[in-house]
Amino acid sequence: MGKLNEFQYYEIFYKVRENFNNIVDDEYDAYLYKKDQVLQNIGMYLVENYNSDYKACNIFNDCKERCRHLNKWLNEKKSLYTSNGKCTHNNELWNQYIDKLWEKLEQDMEKQNRCERDNGPEKDFNKKWITHSCSNATAVVIPQACPHSPSPPAVPDPAPEVPVCPESTALTSSSCKAVLTTTYVVFGILLFFMYFLRFSSVGMKLYNLIRGGKIKRRNVDKENNESFRSDNNSNMESLDRRFNVIYNSFQN
Repeated sequence: MGKLNEFQYYEIFYKVRENFNNIVDDEYDAYLYKKDQVLQNIGMYLVENYNSDYKACNIFNDCKERCRHLNKWLNEKKSLYTSNGKCTHNNELWNQYIDKLWEKLEQDMEKQNRCERDNGPEKDFNKKWITHSCSNATAVVIPQACPHSPSPPAVPDPAPEVPVCPESTALTSSSCKAVLTTTYVVFGILLFFMYFLRFSSVGMKLYNLIRGGKIKRRNVDKENNESFRSDNNSNMESLDRRFNVIYNSFQN
């Protein structure tokens, strides 16, 4: 078989997979980070690319070319996941899981045909594109939606979970401050009006005006009651006189 060209190597290492036949019997579970689906997928692809496609160099006698393309493929994944190594948290996970997985795969290869890891030249990445959770030593852990088997304790997990999102906390704190501020303002206005009505000259005049109105209403009510009683008495006396006249007329 003739020598493969660049496009053919690209087709070998950059294909989309749906089967991972080289991952059996939990052999690589310690190197597959179950709490990050992306990092776990990269590890699974690396196992397939190394054990299946790179090891085929023994047949085609092109280990150097396959090693170069395998490193190129993995460097692209590292650039995406770690932001060229500038994302502190993701970079630590990469070193602990993917780099150690590469070492494990090398050990299973004949020494003369092993592919040496080549990270390529260091590249920069603009800090404005690096998120807070990525640059922190402790990242915000998003709850998983993908099922997986429990990971063995061979490699400790360096990323403790943070149950509360900082953005949500900031939002709650702002809401509480707004409620407290509104309460203090309303309370202050009430105190001001109470003081104004009780001690100011305008308040005293208003109080006397209201009090005078109440006294005036009581006097009017009293006069109306007395007038009503006087009318009732007059009516009763008139009825008594009429009754006496009628009674005397029957007697005569």
